[in-house]
Formats: sequence, structure tokens, C-alpha cells
Amino acid sequence: MTLALPLAGQAPPGHVYWAGFYQALPGKAAAYNKALTDIADPVLDELVRRKLMVSHVQLAQYSGAGENTNLVILEFPNWAALDSYEAKLDEACQAVLRKPWSEAAAGFAELRRLLRIEIYTPAGRRQ
Repeated sequence: MTLALPLAGQAPPGHVYWAGFYQALPGKAAAYNKALTDIADPVLDELVRRKLMVSHVQLAQYSGAGENTNLVILEFPNWAALDSYEAKLDEACQAVLRKPWSEAAAGFAELRRLLRIEIYTPAGRRQ
């Protein structure tokens, strides 16, 4: 009988996970989800292609209670990659959308509010 390793055992050593919790403003959830798909996804895909980020996922709340409507999880190979994220985000946005990230994401403020950002590392591992 083979047992599956827990997720912490599967996570590569040194990876860092950035989690952003957001709340779509009333009546703006569909527009915010579209903006994530049209603007954020292609830029984050470019960061993955450049190997500056391991993966990303943007989740929208299916239904239920709670103040979070969206959760964004970014996986970085190490702390240095997370530290350079902001600068690399702008470079990737210029390459993909031909404009700075500040311009591309300017409309996000009208669609959602940031509730909090949390940083995670694999459990049981020294970083």
C-alpha cells in the first residue's frame, strides 16, 4: 500500500507563497474576474515563462459567506524572487501588454479592495 505524501512534503524546498485576499466591490465581481483574466493572467503567465515565478492561481468564491471574494496565490522559487516581484511585474507587463503594470491595473481599484496579504512557506521546513 502506497501512502501519498502530505502537501508540505510535496512542496519544493525554498518555495515561497504569496496570498492576496480581495473583496470585489458590490456589483463588480464579474468585471473584476474579467480583469484578472484579461490583464493579470497574461502578465503572471509571462513571469512563469521567464521562470521568475513558479505558478499562480486566481480563485473566485463560488458561493457562501465571508468577506473574501477572490484569492490570489503566487508561488515563487525563493525569497529573492518574491523580493524582485514588483520590478519584474512591470517588465512582464511591458512585454505582454505594452504598458506599465500601474497603467494596466489602474482600474482594479474601482473593482475590488485588498483585505490582506499573507506569505507562506512549506510547513516543517526551515527557510
